[in-house]
Amino acid sequence: MNPDSSERVYGEIYSSDVFLEEHERIQGPGNLPNDDLGCRRERVVAALMFSSDATHLADFGNAKAWPIYMMLGNLSKYVRSTPSSGALHHLAYIPSLPDYFDEFVAGFHPSWRSQHPHIKAHCRRELFHNIWREILSDPEFLHAYQYGFVIKCIDGIERRVYPRIFTYSADYPEKVLLATIRDKGLCPCPRCLIPKTAIQDLGTTEDWNIRTTRLRTYHGASVAAARRAIYNNGRPVRGAAVDESLREFSGVPTSNAFVDCLGSQFNPSSMLTVDLLHEIELGVWKSLFTHLVRILHAASTTSEPLVVCLDERYRRIDTFGDGGIRRFSSNSSEMKKMAARDFEDLLQCAIPCFEGLLPEPHNGDIMKLLYCLAEWHALAKLRIHTDTTLKILGELTQEFGVLIRHFRDSTCVAFSTVELPRETAARQRHDAANQSSHPSTSTATSGQRRSKAFTLATVKLHFMGDYVDQIRRFGSTDSYSTQLGEQAHSTIKSLYGLTNKKNPMQQIGAKYSRNRHFRDTERKETQETRRADHIDKHHVVAPYNDCPINLFAFVRENPMDPAKRNFISKLKGHLLGRILGREFDADMHDDFTEDDRNTVRIRNNTIFRHKTICINYTTYDVRRDCSILNPRNRRYCMVAAPESDLEVNSHPFWYAAVLGIFHAEVQHTGPRSLNLGWRKMEFLWVRWLGVEPDYVSGRNVSRLPKIGFVPDSDEFAFSFLDPAHIIRGCHLIPTFSGGRTKTLLNYEGPTEARFAGDMSEDWLNYYVNIFVDRDMFMRYLGLGIGHREGGTTSSSQVHVRESGQEDDHDMERGVIEDEEEEYLTDKEAGAGHDHDDGGSVDDSDDEDHHYDAL
Repeated sequence: MNPDSSERVYGEIYSSDVFLEEHERIQGPGNLPNDDLGCRRERVVAALMFSSDATHLADFGNAKAWPIYMMLGNLSKYVRSTPSSGALHHLAYIPSLPDYFDEFVAGFHPSWRSQHPHIKAHCRRELFHNIWREILSDPEFLHAYQYGFVIKCIDGIERRVYPRIFTYSADYPEKVLLATIRDKGLCPCPRCLIPKTAIQDLGTTEDWNIRTTRLRTYHGASVAAARRAIYNNGRPVRGAAVDESLREFSGVPTSNAFVDCLGSQFNPSSMLTVDLLHEIELGVWKSLFTHLVRILHAASTTSEPLVVCLDERYRRIDTFGDGGIRRFSSNSSEMKKMAARDFEDLLQCAIPCFEGLLPEPHNGDIMKLLYCLAEWHALAKLRIHTDTTLKILGELTQEFGVLIRHFRDSTCVAFSTVELPRETAARQRHDAANQSSHPSTSTATSGQRRSKAFTLATVKLHFMGDYVDQIRRFGSTDSYSTQLGEQAHSTIKSLYGLTNKKNPMQQIGAKYSRNRHFRDTERKETQETRRADHIDKHHVVAPYNDCPINLFAFVRENPMDPAKRNFISKLKGHLLGRILGREFDADMHDDFTEDDRNTVRIRNNTIFRHKTICINYTTYDVRRDCSILNPRNRRYCMVAAPESDLEVNSHPFWYAAVLGIFHAEVQHTGPRSLNLGWRKMEFLWVRWLGVEPDYVSGRNVSRLPKIGFVPDSDEFAFSFLDPAHIIRGCHLIPTFSGGRTKTLLNYEGPTEARFAGDMSEDWLNYYVNIFVDRDMFMRYLGLGIGHREGGTTSSSQVHVRESGQEDDHDMERGVIEDEEEEYLTDKEAGAGHDHDDGGSVDDSDDEDHHYDAL
């Protein structure tokens, strides 16, 4: 970001707009109890954040739990997101209707047979709100809510604390319960009164006007009239008399517990937050991915099944990070037993996998759509936002609305799509279950796959337009993500295994309280620090010498290997350049003579190999994280391009594949030596990748950066790298549509340059997966706090070196200062987000392929 400018930062809920507004509100008159009107204590807000989600307790059977969790927003979200912190409290467990409920109601309700679905749904809503009414109507809580309560804080100062409900994280079915509206009614949104017919207008002016001018409020008088019609006049729950009062705003005849207890000024719709996990990853993206698979089935021929090609491409993608990108299942297109994190991985890697499978113009349209959604997803999951990032997110929301409607009207109508095999099987099971429960109704169960069209009539698409406003109000989405509640389910499930399965929720509650007491006691006794070892260092290599390699024996082992060409001479040149304090220039020290290189001595002509190296770096949100590199399956890294190479619209990074990690004891002799002592020096043996010439990437053209291995004819295709220059590891995905080639490494025998499974050919190009995590995305967007601008995603050009041009770049040191003592990794899987109209299929011949060497 520009160091001379200032922007509002959005992250924690305790620095959000809604928190600051409430803090100002409690400072006013009328907020002190009659017995303490002269109180001069500091008044502070306790931000209550709730979450609830029903879950199954076992793989078999119908045992389930419906917990309500509570967090305190005054704690940092980095603490609350750690399950072991104990910051997420079990507030209550919502019971289900008893098993005998149907039999009980059928005994006295004359219209049970015809109205039982509506009656049962109404009773579930009543039960849910009565549980909340029991919680919120506690006299002590209501007194504290109105007048605050005095707490002696850890600093010894007494403060008057006012609990306030800020957020409630839930999926759509529970949002419907909380907002007391009809599921999928005429106005299905729990936050505004948009009609169902206008949901598809995401990003339009009309859509924005509805969100801002027709906010949902609680209509207590209408609800009361509907309840009188039911309970006093015996009208059906979904009868005309009840519908007349509630239909306009899709209400239900259930009195809202939050309004009843906290007053009519409390709007339950305002506490309902967005839900990336269910709305986007398991909603919009899953729906889009499913229909893309249907299109591939429709476009396939008998001899060329495109879905098989898609599955093969996903299987070839390497894993990345600690759960960042996991190994894809054998058939990703079948979507068997996939969690939200799996769909997130599918989105982050979708562009190379779908590229070129369909003809133009559909291929180009899909590439634009996938890039826009991946970019939107990455921005929406940022852990720190600024005014600039929110502006971009708003623009992307509008763009995605245009692209998804164009996809529906152009690409989808060009293919005759039908149900997927799993959809047909699911429909048949559903029809069979209906027929068994209602024998009088005849349902024709057909094994034929029915036509299936793509639809935008889903409220989850509409929710995408709420993210910018919600982030401005409550802070970044990770603070109130439903993923926190999903993670907490593991505790309940583990405790369920310790019960006797009879009345399990009572036993789970007792065991949870006992475990919490023990955890608090243990924490007080141990006071363990959470600081990671060596986090202040830029990189860490294990201090072992258990894998020595004799230099001359290593070179003689396979002397024809192009990767070992001038291995010892290059190594000494690299070490000499570092000893003399030269800025890195890809080891192109043309002024070094052979005598100069011979002034570098390596003790016993032995280097020591290591399996891994840990690169520590500062993330975009000013945290510390690390990348683990190894030459087997996490080999790719990125370094900062030198200032001399950062021309206008140039590419900001260089890329390398790590072939080996070494250290050696080195001595410098000769007239320029300042120290004759032996020193330990660490170095990486790398194969460089260069930017594809004449290829344009970035947001303007919706294309990922494309790179490829430098041909072995280049003298410095293989060289050595100081680990201090590495920024972090990166994720590269082959450009599957471009295929493989032998011209980049013209050698048929075994070589250190290729990896298992690629011993005869290289991929012609790779895409840099800028969406692999949020830190990587922000490095290319160039808006990380305290970071140098990246900018490839916002530029339309990249810098390439002409064929045969001297490469005299100087590389700055990539050491990143330690700005935080705490160490928390970004696993966003999550977590968590580039092509033109003509696609990005490279039509150049292998023989004419050249790269910018660095």
